[in-house]
Amino acid sequence: MEDAARRYFSSKVTDRDRAVFEAGVALGMVIHQFTGVPVRFREEVELLEKVIEYAVKSQPFKREARVRIGIDGLEDSREPYRYTTLKSRNMDVEVVVEYGGAVVKARLRYIPELDYTLAYIEDISEADHQQ
Repeated sequence: MEDAARRYFSSKVTDRDRAVFEAGVALGMVIHQFTGVPVRFREEVELLEKVIEYAVKSQPFKREARVRIGIDGLEDSREPYRYTTLKSRNMDVEVVVEYGGAVVKARLRYIPELDYTLAYIEDISEADHQQ
């Protein structure tokens, strides 16, 4: 796929660099755009997972996205004040970015031993050629 924005990036940026950058953009968007969304009903969680997946895949060079949201104790209450908000620790997000000859699989998820929601690269591969 031709990239009209390529000329704005340093000529030193490889396909691999750009794929990693794009993965970071996607995961940063997820955590900063969706943290704090009110959630009350279980079916809202399923819809929110799909909305986030579509939002990620709408960005350039995103090939795949998978979102799982886990919220313990969510009740399907009709009580108006019985809701929670989406927290970063509730999200498990995978994104696959393909840029030129590079493919990056990145993930955002809560790591209990770190007590932190970490964005990281799970896998990275490159074709033998670079543009």
